[in-house]
Amino acid sequence: MNKWMNNNNFNKILALALGIILWAMVHADTAPVSQTTTRMDTKTIENVKIEVTGFDEDKYVMEPLDVDSVRMEVRGKKSDLNYRFSDSYKVSVDLSKVKPGNNRLSLSYSLPNGVTLESLTPDEVNVHVELRNTKAFPITLLTKGTPAQGYQLGTPVIQPTGEAEVTLAASELSKVAKVQGTVELDGDSETFKEKRMKLFAYDSNGNEIKDAVIKPAYVSVEIPITLPFKSVPLEIGYTGQLPDSLVLSQVKADQTSVTVYGQKEALATLTAYEATVNLSQIKSAGTEQLKVDLVPPTGIDKIEPGKVNVTVTTSENGERTLEGVPIKLEGAAAGLKAVITDPADQTLSLTVSGAPDLLNQLSVDKISVVADVSNLAAGTHEVTLQVSLPKFIALKQPAGQQLKAIIQLQDSSTPEVSTEPSQNSSTGGTQNTPEPSAEPVIGEGKDPVDQPTHSGDPVGTPTPTPTEQHSENSGSTNGNAGTGSNGEATGTGGT
Repeated sequence: MNKWMNNNNFNKILALALGIILWAMVHADTAPVSQTTTRMDTKTIENVKIEVTGFDEDKYVMEPLDVDSVRMEVRGKKSDLNYRFSDSYKVSVDLSKVKPGNNRLSLSYSLPNGVTLESLTPDEVNVHVELRNTKAFPITLLTKGTPAQGYQLGTPVIQPTGEAEVTLAASELSKVAKVQGTVELDGDSETFKEKRMKLFAYDSNGNEIKDAVIKPAYVSVEIPITLPFKSVPLEIGYTGQLPDSLVLSQVKADQTSVTVYGQKEALATLTAYEATVNLSQIKSAGTEQLKVDLVPPTGIDKIEPGKVNVTVTTSENGERTLEGVPIKLEGAAAGLKAVITDPADQTLSLTVSGAPDLLNQLSVDKISVVADVSNLAAGTHEVTLQVSLPKFIALKQPAGQQLKAIIQLQDSSTPEVSTEPSQNSSTGGTQNTPEPSAEPVIGEGKDPVDQPTHSGDPVGTPTPTPTEQHSENSGSTNGNAGTGSNGEATGTGGT
C-alpha cells in the first residue's frame, strides 16, 4: 500500500477522480428542477355590498345609491378561492369630497392575498347629495280601533312633549305635513301605556316619507281609558248628633267638586254628590278635621278623590232676640189686595239660637218671614208664617207653637178691611231646627231666603235663586232644616 501511495502518478489519478466526483455532486444539487405549472381558477362573487366611507352626515343628506352591490370576477389558486369567506372581498366608495348634486365616483376594492381582480361590475356609482335641512313639527297621535264597550278615551299624554325635528334634503322636507305615532286599541278597558312609540313623517296625503331622520325617533304615550265621567259639586250631609250644648258654626270640605265615573245613564241623573259627616265623633267645642270616605252610589263605578277632609267648627249654643222683623206677603191672586191686620205693626220679635259669633253678626235683614196667601179667596184668614234663617241659626220657639198672622184679602177696589178671621186658614208648616252645613253666610246683603233646605249644597257653588229656595224651605211641619250652599246647614224655622 505504501508503494502505491508513494507513486506520484497514482496520486494524480486519484486526485483527478475525486475532483470529478465532487464536481458531479455540486452540479447535481444546483441543477434546475423541471417546474410543474400551477393551475389558476376564476370565481364570480355576486352581490358584494358597497360600503360608504367619508360621508359628512352633519352637512349633507344622501339619496340611496343607484346600485348598492357589485359583481366581482377574481382569479387565484383554487385553494385561495375556495377557502376565503365572501366577506374578505370588499368594495367601497369614498364620499369625503362629494359636492351637492350628482357625483360619479369610482369604486375601490380589497381582495384576499393571492387573489387578483378580473372585473368589477359596475366599477363606478352615481351619488346624489343635498345640503341637510331640519324643521320642527308638532308630535301628533293617531288611534286605531276602539276601547271596551262603554269606555272612552281621555286626553293622551306624550313624553317628551312638544315637537320633533325632521331632517331631510330640502326638496323632500317641503313635503312633510306632520310627524305622527299610531296606537292600536282592541277593546282596552284600562289606561294604555306605551314606552316606545315610533314616530314617522307623513306628507299631506298620508304617505310615509321613508328617508326622514326624526329626533326623537321614539316617544312614550299614555292614553287614559275610563268609563264616562263628569264633575259634580260636593255637598255635605250629616249623620249622628252633637252633644246637646254644642252647635255648628262652620263646616268646610277641602274639595269643591268630585269626579264620578259610571255608565252614561247613571251619570245623567247625578247632579251632585253628598259626603256624609258623622257628628257623633265630635265631643267638645273647637275645630276638628274629619276624614270622610266617598262611597260610590248605585250605578257609579268610582269617585275621585276617594276621601275628603272636612273641617268642622263647633261652639257652645247661645241665644239672641231680634225685634221688628218684618212680615212679607206673597202669592195674592190677581184682583185681590192683601193686608196684614195682626200684628198691627206687621213685624215680629224672634228669639234665635246658634253659635255666639254668628248671633252677634246677625241682622234683621238676614231673616225672612213670609205670609203665603196663595190659593186663598177674598176674606180674612189666619196664615201660618214661614221663617227662613241663615246657616247654623235656629228659631227658638216653644214646642207646638206656631207663628201666625191675620191677613185680610179683599178686592183691590174695596177700601174697607174686616178684622174677623176666616175659618179657612192656611196651615203652612214651620221650620225650627238648624241642620249643619259648611260655612255661614254673614252680611253681604243676601236675603236669608237664599238658603235651600236640602242637605248639603255644593261647596263653592252659586246660591239658588230666592224663588227656588223659598220653595224648598216652605211648607214643612216636621221641624227639620237643611243645609245651605257650600255644604253648610241652613237654620230655618217658623212655629
